[in-house]
Amino acid sequence: MNAPYPAVALKPDCLDVAAAPVDAACVRPEAVRLSSRPLGWHPLNIERREEKPGAHCLPGGTTEHLIFVNLEEGQCLREGIGEVVDRAYEPGDVSLHPAFRPVRWKWDTRLSFAMLALDPAFVRTIAAEVFGLAEHEAQLTVCEGQRDPFVTQVAGTLVQEVQKGDAASQLLAASLATQLAIHLVRHYANRPYQPRSGGTAGAMPRAVGDAIAYINDHYASDLSLAELADAVHLSPFHLARVFKRSAGMTPHQYLTQVRVHSARALLTAGAGSRSLADVAAAVGFADQSHLTRQFKRVLGVTPKQLRQ
Repeated sequence: MNAPYPAVALKPDCLDVAAAPVDAACVRPEAVRLSSRPLGWHPLNIERREEKPGAHCLPGGTTEHLIFVNLEEGQCLREGIGEVVDRAYEPGDVSLHPAFRPVRWKWDTRLSFAMLALDPAFVRTIAAEVFGLAEHEAQLTVCEGQRDPFVTQVAGTLVQEVQKGDAASQLLAASLATQLAIHLVRHYANRPYQPRSGGTAGAMPRAVGDAIAYINDHYASDLSLAELADAVHLSPFHLARVFKRSAGMTPHQYLTQVRVHSARALLTAGAGSRSLADVAAAVGFADQSHLTRQFKRVLGVTPKQLRQ
């Protein structure tokens, strides 16, 4: 497939770099600390990487869609098609760089992250067969520093499966590839999927869906019911009532579950060197004891037990 993006002039240190798309596995392999690639997974792979300060140019982009889950704080500059973005990243931040898209990255801090690599042909097939989207409608867009609990949890699960490394792990990774492709097309495609109007009688009220999306985007902040209600244009009392009726739990219970599962994903994806207090702060808990208490209640084990 030809790259769907025009050629772009990057910094002078890119002039000697081949313009053809490259396999992400060949990019700075010395930074890889764990990888599914030796296990023969397809169409989805994961790597955990530890990068020292540096830079890298990919004038032709990569042959796979890359999804990054940050495991520690860091700073990175990204230069792409007509834009330069320099931003700080927090643990749990999710970024997406589509295949074949020219890019130059430069970072002056140590970076620790999990990197998911997904075959774009597989995503196009999902977009066409599941959503009926044409190829140009299914192109993914660049995003930076999102809060996406689903992606974070997929990364954590895949790291665990790499460590197991058995035949069942490959089957589970293939299943997660389908789920991840559906998620990306729904939320990050050039033309986001819009469900047909006139849903079933049991469909979730729009305000509840909006509240869930708001929680997923802001779970790491000090999120109150009043703020959530204001975001979806309901009174706190009304939101709490319709949320419980539709989702089977209160907004606070859902928020706690998102925070707990995000903490678990960070720990299993490779943030184990971080203190539990840091992990607690990264996902929105007040302190380590609050994390431990809720973690035990939801998952039946403590964070320390999970690390063992």
